Amino acid sequence: MKPIRSRRRSLRFDGNAVTLSIATKTWAVVPDDQRNQFPLSKITSIRHTPATAWKPGKIEFVVPGGPSAIVDNVPMFADKLAGNTFQYDYGKRDEVAVFLAAVEKARGTT
Repeated sequence: MKPIRSRRRSLRFDGNAVTLSIATKTWAVVPDDQRNQFPLSKITSIRHTPATAWKPGKIEFVVPGGPSAIVDNVPMFADKLAGNTFQYDYGKRDEVAVFLAAVEKARGTT
């Protein structure tokens, strides 16, 4: 499945796990990526707040022992969000709906 990119984060699904890549900076300037992988078997729930024209949408993956702390070392113009959260704009809502449907189908919760 094609990755969804939004504000220096990307979300991809390979059929077995969801991978959230977060742009970070090391040594204060050198770009890097932090990748958090959530296997389908470990995801207990997915919290989704749909985007509106005035507020961005959020997807939060609830995984026991998963990264839930806010990622502080993000570059300029990136959101300081938890390591298990993906935020997207209103224009990405169709891509996100397809993505979430594929993940829920693979989890067997539909």
